[in-house]
Amino acid sequence: MGLAGYILRRILLYTIVFFVALSIAWLIPRLLGNPIAIIIARLGPGQAGAAISASYFMQAFGLDKPLYLQYLLFLQGLLHGDLGISVWLLGKPVSSIVFKAFIFDLILMAPAIIVSWFIGNYLGALAARYRSLDRILLPILYILATTPYFVLAMFLQWVLSVQYKIFPTVVYSTIFDQLLTNPSWDTFTAFLSTWFLPFLSLVLISMGGWASGMRSLMIYELESNYSKFMEMLGLSERKISAYAFRYAINPQITGLGIQLGTMVAGAIAVEYIFNYPGLGYFLFNAIINNDPFLLQGAILVVILMVIAANFIVDMLYAILDPRIRIGVVS
Repeated sequence: MGLAGYILRRILLYTIVFFVALSIAWLIPRLLGNPIAIIIARLGPGQAGAAISASYFMQAFGLDKPLYLQYLLFLQGLLHGDLGISVWLLGKPVSSIVFKAFIFDLILMAPAIIVSWFIGNYLGALAARYRSLDRILLPILYILATTPYFVLAMFLQWVLSVQYKIFPTVVYSTIFDQLLTNPSWDTFTAFLSTWFLPFLSLVLISMGGWASGMRSLMIYELESNYSKFMEMLGLSERKISAYAFRYAINPQITGLGIQLGTMVAGAIAVEYIFNYPGLGYFLFNAIINNDPFLLQGAILVVILMVIAANFIVDMLYAILDPRIRIGVVS
């Protein structure tokens, strides 16, 4: 088969993966217990009222139906963009919550990952090429790569928000709503002041990981046989490094696609610390408050992001990498 056959096989594979992952994401929240108890505890009625309320809410959320029927209704609602109503944020549709949270995640995570990817790969390549610079950069890169996101986030929050009061301590979601509904220079600057600290903490940690990985890949490529052969032919060190970088960057492209797809997992702690209204924040609260509808909605978005990112990376490899392209076309 040619390239078209390869693409069709990947589409079929990812479709199967999507439905399997979707089914697991739907089932797991329902194994955590009855979420209606949380609503009853909030309302605080007497025993008789609690029984009536429990029956009412079980019917309202469709939890009184058999499990297989709940799953079929979930698939039916999914086709119409209906992910149910949040138990934790009673009355709010899950689809609108996760959509807005996904936009906020794109605003924060996508620039942070891309910026850290470019800076990290550039620093890693420099460290591999210049050993004197490597002795300075390597300890810094390892410290950044091994520091948990939430530790650096709390440190930056304490220094830049509590001690010097340069940035706000937490993010207020009303600022994001004002930016969308009433955009102005004041709302934009207010947004940047709340956005910058979560962005900075994610960039620094991710940058260390990218740089460490690129450094190792570049050293491997520079010590390979083709690099030594090019050196014997009299090619400049810059030319050899450019060829080595071309092959070393391929695994980093894969990593970029995967990290873009799984960016919510890396942002849960940061979003909770800064009160940033992204998917990670709502995913964390959905688990705490036993909200199966919000949990499955957030996980659904994560599944779609991971599958889309991996599919795009597969296509890029098939198109850009000569070795894979020859294997596909032959």
